[in-house]
This record gives sequence, structure tokens and C-alpha cells, in this order.
Amino acid sequence: MQMFKSFFVWILIIGATIVAFNIFEQRHEPATKVPLNSLIQLVDEEKIEHVQVKGKVIVATTKDGQKIETVIPPGSRIVDDLVKKGVRVEVDTGESGAGWLLNLFISWLPILLFIGIWIALMRQMSGGGPGNGPGKAFSFGKSRAKVYIEEKPKVTFEDVAGIEEVKDEVREIIEYLKDPVKFQKLGGRPPKGVLLYGEPGVGKTLLAKAIAGEAHVPFISISGSDFVEMFVGVGAARVRDLFETAKKHAPCIIFIDEIDAVGRTRGALNVGGGHDEREQTLNQLLVEMDGFDTSEGIIVIAATNRPDILDPALLRPGRFDRQIFLPRPDVKGRYEILKVHAKNKKLGPDVDLELVARATPGFTGADLENLLNEAALLAARKNKDVISMEEVEEAIDRITMGLERKGMVISNKEKEKIAYHEAGHALMGFMTEDSDPVHKVSIIPRGMALGVTQQLPIDDKHIYDRKNLFGKILIMMGGRAAEEVFYGKEGITTGAENDLQRATELAYKMVSMWGMSDKVGPLAIKRVSNPFLGGMTNSIETSPELLREIDEEVKKILTTAYEIAKNTIEAHKEPLQAVVKKLLEQESITCEEFVEILNLYGVEVKTKCKKEELKTFESDRAEKREEVV
Repeated sequence: MQMFKSFFVWILIIGATIVAFNIFEQRHEPATKVPLNSLIQLVDEEKIEHVQVKGKVIVATTKDGQKIETVIPPGSRIVDDLVKKGVRVEVDTGESGAGWLLNLFISWLPILLFIGIWIALMRQMSGGGPGNGPGKAFSFGKSRAKVYIEEKPKVTFEDVAGIEEVKDEVREIIEYLKDPVKFQKLGGRPPKGVLLYGEPGVGKTLLAKAIAGEAHVPFISISGSDFVEMFVGVGAARVRDLFETAKKHAPCIIFIDEIDAVGRTRGALNVGGGHDEREQTLNQLLVEMDGFDTSEGIIVIAATNRPDILDPALLRPGRFDRQIFLPRPDVKGRYEILKVHAKNKKLGPDVDLELVARATPGFTGADLENLLNEAALLAARKNKDVISMEEVEEAIDRITMGLERKGMVISNKEKEKIAYHEAGHALMGFMTEDSDPVHKVSIIPRGMALGVTQQLPIDDKHIYDRKNLFGKILIMMGGRAAEEVFYGKEGITTGAENDLQRATELAYKMVSMWGMSDKVGPLAIKRVSNPFLGGMTNSIETSPELLREIDEEVKKILTTAYEIAKNTIEAHKEPLQAVVKKLLEQESITCEEFVEILNLYGVEVKTKCKKEELKTFESDRAEKREEVV
């Protein structure tokens, strides 16, 4: 109804404007009424320029610009006389009403078009679109928040897995929204704001919806970028409108996603310069969070993956009192997440979600959801009725290593070198103690890699000792070492580029960050500082002599590892040649097939395959449980 009223008002305004301008445009000097004799006399004196006949009225214009008007008596032939005397005569028959309207429309078309474009721009700048009628054309300060009232979020804690500690932390917010008196009678108050931060995909938005779903309260959702516009003051007005909306629907939850878009540090500390409109918006947000009382039943939840750039005033007690980190899920968490996402998937009996959880270290909840979706798509392409473990493993390969490049043509000589390179990695994996079990070796190109040796950890590791890290460098050096052993120094290839980069980076961390060098000692000259919660390192100022010692220690670690890898492969050339032969035939071999070949040549491996390691790991863990009990 409001939309039609606004539309009617605009039509009235435009129509009145057209009529007013048209009247102004058509306004002219009125004609002087004279007798017919006077007109005939002026015609005889040749003082008439032209005449216009409108029915029974003649309007004549003299040569000096004067207009006179007279009435034609019945039976008069004054018009014929005027024509004979050479006076220009115009006759208005009164039948050109449609033409007049057409001319009027054409003359006003540019103005109408300009008014239409102006209205459209005003609607666009004020967030016009579906649901924003003409009545919203001037509503710059209206918040763009989506309010879920009747249709509250249907997500509950059952749909959120892998972050049990975080769920326990926010459970009191749900209890407060359900029964605020329980806390108020003891003088306590819940946090005004809760900041959820973590890497992308760990479930921050999902957790916020689950809190609203569990509490059965309205959920007001908005993004940080929705506040700021090109007009100064619009962001602050939208913040005020957001909190006014929240007060109308209290108790409720306000969820601000990607709050770093508006909550960056103000002033000189803001890298990239200040932004007046964004800072005004942030100031208004700080004022609003100070202004409302928790007794109103409003809880503000925000999410970001850039907590390091948020303004300190936003994080102080009384605003975002509680800051909760959402980590990547561990093995148990990944297993629980997979169970949630597998509810609507038709999995075959051979799919072991626990094995899948162990095969996906570092995966977030979004990654695991994408994994099962990719497996479902692969099974659909093969016209299968269920998803088997084959599709799940193929989906893992696709996500971690890239799409299989079936059309890539590789010569037999290059393929053989790739096979020796990957076999070298795998052999060092089997001959290094405490290394992650080798899952499979493949020379099928995927993504940017021409081959891959895949290792899958038995369990998540949170700390590494020097032996573990040196073992990783040994495995990385296995590819280049195999190339030199079988083809000589002239036959080494560029395929070890990524291996050498990762090995060098790891060695530098051992020496300059973790104090694992006897010569340099227990000091750190690098520190981690990553705005995206990942792992960038910045150097601390130090002397050139110390840097030289670090370089020497790193070189010593890498050369020692390379020589050990080369000697190990030299001692196992014959079984490695057999592995390469089978690898060239099949293009991919499993851990069990690799070990079987090594056993034929009497080689004893130090690391078992994943399935055997899992059995040992599970039995050891069961024994530990019994000991604890």
C-alpha cells in the first residue's frame, strides 16, 4: 500500500510540473477585439501579416506585431477575400488534439527521462532493489540488515561439529536469552559482544546462526561492508537504525559478519590511511554498544579472520567482552563434521569416515563439506547409486593436488625421471623413522605437479622435535638424490624446485626461529606475524655475523640430509628400479605394493603402511585408556 501511495505522489508531482511548464510556455499577449470593419480596413491598407481562423473567430497579426481578434458573421466571405488579397491564412480545425499531446510528450521526453534516471540513481544509492519500493528512494540511513523473525535460523548445535569447547563457551549466552532473570538475580550480566575469529571456513557464521537457533530468538544479520557508502554519515545512520531495529525485536542477536570492513584501527596506526566515513561508522558502533543495556536482551556477535587489525576500543570489556578463537578441527572434529555433512549423502559400505578424517589434516569444515560434494559429483558422473571410497579418495586428490591432466603428453624418458624422483621420495619415507606413512606414489600429472608421493599422518601433531623435522628434510631431498644416483649430476632436473624451497624454509625455521642449532644457540631472529592467521615471518634486526652463521648452519643441515638421502638410495638401487618399472606400468602404486617389492629384496622398512600403523596406533591408544582407567 505504501508503495502505491508513493508512486501516486510521484505521478502527481511530475504531472503538475508538466502542466505548470506547459502553461508558462503557452502564455502569450492577449489579442485586442475589434469590429470586422476595422479588420477589413487594415487588410485594404496591407497592414495584416497573417490571420488564423479558429472556428468563427479570426485572430490577425499586424506587421508591427499587434494581435487583433474579431468574429466572423454568418454567411461572410471574409476568408475568401483575405486569400484573394494575398494574406496568409491558417485554419485550425480543432482535430489535432492527439498531435498536440504527441508534441507535448516529445518536448517533455528529455525532462521525463532525466527525472526517471534521477529517481533510479537515488534508489540505487539508498539500497534500492527487490523489496525497496519508491518509498525508499531517500532512505539512505536505513540499515540493510536481514531480520529473521518468523523464520528463525533452523541451524542448531547438532549441525555444528568439531568445536565442542567453543559451543560450551557460548552456551551461557543461550541460557541468558532464554532465562535472563537467572543471571540478573545474582548481579551478573552476559557479554555485550562476542567476537568469533579464525581462518576462513572454520564455521564462524554457522556457529552464530546455531546460537540464534538454539535460543529461539530473532536473528539480525548484516555484513560490515553494508554500513559504508559514498555519502558521509550514511554508515553511522545505518548503525543507529540497526540498533533501533534490534531494540524493537529484543531479545535478539545482532550478527555482523566480516566486521574488519568497518572496525579497522583508526588514525595513524591504520595502514593505508584513514577513511573518515568508515571511522565515523566505527565511532557510532562504539557508542551504540556502550549505550544499550544487556537487560534489553541484545547480544552482538561479530566474525572476522583479521583480528589483528581491529580497533582496540572495539575489543575492550563492555563492547566485545569475549573473544573466541575457532581453530581448524582435529581428527575427532573432522570425523564429527564429516558425519554431519554425510547425513544427506548416499555413502557406500566401504566408506570409512574415520579414515577420511585422518586423510584430511588441516581441512576446515567448509573443505570437508566440499570434499563430500566433490565425491558425490564424481559418483554421479560414473552413474553410480552410492558414493564409494574410490570417489572419496579421488576427491581428496583433486582438492589437495589438483585436477588430473589426462591430456598432457609426457615422453617416456621424462616419465622415467619423474618415476625415479617420486620413488626416491617414497623410499626415504619408508627408511625414515617416525615419518608419516606413505599412502601412494603416482606419476599422473595433477595441477602443477607432474607426480606426487602422498603421505597421510596417523594423528594430528601439534609439536615437532628436531628428529621429526630433519626426517621431513630427508624425504624432501629423496627426489633430487634419486635423480643424481641414477642419472648423474648432469641428469638432475628442475623437478626438485618445490622440494628445495620447502626444505630450505624448514631448515631456516629450525635455526632462526626454533633454536635447534648447537652453533647458533637457543635464540630466535624471526617472528611470526600474519594478518590472515596463516604464518608469515618477519626478521628481527641482527648482526651480519649472526646471519652468516645461520646461513652456514642451514647449508650444513641441507647438505647433510642430501648426502644421507643419496647414500640410502645408492644402497637400494635394485629394489628402487623394480618399483620404477611397476610405476611406469601402472602409473600409480599403493603403499602395500611398494613394501611388497622392498620385501622381495630383503629390505626392512622403518615405517609401516597407514592401515598397519592405524592398527598399532589404535591398540596403543586403547592400552593408554585402560591405564588411565
